[in-house]
Amino acid sequence: MISISLLFVSAQSHLAGSTKPNEVGPVAVLEFWTQVLISQQLWHRDKGSLHLMDQLCKAAFRYHQEDCLQKLLYQQHKDALGYHCDRGILSSFVGWIVAGNVTPSFIDSNYNPSQIWFSWTVLNTESLFEEDSQLRRVLEYELLSHRSMSPDQALKKAQQQLKLPIVPSVQRLMIYRWAHQAMATPADHPLLPLFWQRFFLLYLNRPGPQYGLPVEGCIGKRFFSSSAHTHLLKQMKRRLMEVADFHHSASKALRVLVPMDGSPVFSDSGSCSQDCMASPDLHKELVKLFNVFIVWLEDDKLHKGDVYIPSLPKQYDPHRLAKVMRNEQGCNLLS
Repeated sequence: MISISLLFVSAQSHLAGSTKPNEVGPVAVLEFWTQVLISQQLWHRDKGSLHLMDQLCKAAFRYHQEDCLQKLLYQQHKDALGYHCDRGILSSFVGWIVAGNVTPSFIDSNYNPSQIWFSWTVLNTESLFEEDSQLRRVLEYELLSHRSMSPDQALKKAQQQLKLPIVPSVQRLMIYRWAHQAMATPADHPLLPLFWQRFFLLYLNRPGPQYGLPVEGCIGKRFFSSSAHTHLLKQMKRRLMEVADFHHSASKALRVLVPMDGSPVFSDSGSCSQDCMASPDLHKELVKLFNVFIVWLEDDKLHKGDVYIPSLPKQYDPHRLAKVMRNEQGCNLLS
C-alpha cells in the first residue's frame, strides 16, 4: 500500500505541474498514468490500482477530460471482448468472466460502492459498446416490434442479427447497471444525480420514431416486467426516498450551522468529504430533484404514447422531463 501511496502523490504532483505554462497539459499526464495502471494483469481487481484509478477519474472529471481515459479503457474493453485482437488473446481474459455474465467488465459485480469516480468512467465507457455495436438499437426495435417479447429474447435476437460473438447477459445491460450503481452511490456524492440521470435517459427513452415506428411511450417498463425487476423498481424508489430525506435533513442542519458572516460551513481542512455539499440551497434543490425522480419512476402514465408533457403538474418538472425524453445526453438536471 505504501507504493500505491507514493504513486498517488507522484501522480498528483505530475498532474498539478502539467497545468503550468509550457507544460504538457493534464491530458498527457492522465493518459500516462492510466496506461501505467491498465497495463498490469487484472489491474481492475487490485485495490491499490483501483484507488489510484478512482483519483485519476476524479481528476479527469474536474478537468473535463474524461474522454482521454474512456478512450484507453474502451480499447482494452474491446480487446477483452475479442473484437480488435487475435481470438487467442481472449483466453487471457477468462479470469474476467463471472457467473451469469459472459461479458468482461472492469466492474465484476452489479456495482462498485467504493470507487465512485471510477465507476462513472467505466459505465460511460462500457455504454459505448451498446451504442457502437448497435446492440441497444436492435434490442429496442425488437421490443417495440413484438409486444410479448422479453428483454432476454430480444437480446438473443439482436445478437443473431448483428452477428456479435459476445453480448452481455440481460442483467448486464446498461439500464440495469446504471440503476444498481445509482442505488449503491453514497447520498452525499456529487455524481449521484448523474447516475440517476443516466438511468432515466434509458428508462424514459421514447425510441419509436427513430425506428420508423409510432410513438408508443417510453421503453423502460419493458425491461422491468418480471417479478425480480418489479422488486428492483421498489428498491430504487425506497433508495430515492432515503436520499431525499438525507438532503432534507442536511439542508436543515446546514441552515443552523451557517455563520452570521456567510462564510463557508466547512473549512478547507477536509472536515467535509464533499465541499460542494456545504450549501443549504443545493441540498434543497437535490430534495426537489430526487422527489421528481420518484414521481418519474412510479407513474405508469409516462410510459404511454399519448401523454402530453407540458400539461403535467409541477411535481413532474415537465421541463426536465422533456429533456430526458428527448434523450439529451448533456442535459443538466440541476439547472
